[in-house]
Amino acid sequence: MFRQKEWIFKGLSGTDYPFEIMKKSSDFESIKAIYILTYKHPRGHLAGFVVNPLYIGQTDNLKVALINHPQADCVFNECYNCLHVMKLEADENARRAIVEDLLKANPTPC
Repeated sequence: MFRQKEWIFKGLSGTDYPFEIMKKSSDFESIKAIYILTYKHPRGHLAGFVVNPLYIGQTDNLKVALINHPQADCVFNECYNCLHVMKLEADENARRAIVEDLLKANPTPC
């Protein structure tokens, strides 16, 4: 269905942030990352896909962050079906700044 391996999300600053596209059933690594839980669906015949961000967050341990996620009910109700991950070894403050930039341009329901 969807073969693209990377998706670009743009922050309010105009910065493009590349995210690896992963299935929500993947076995996730214990890595520092910024992640976006999304609902991805086809736009129409040969028209590509639409990616709706549902939650944008950052973590020191992606594997732990996704176990019993605090917004699990919300993203489930919003049809969460895909995860986008940007591995980033930067400190927590740098990751938070990127998350804020992304949230200003991509409001989320969760």
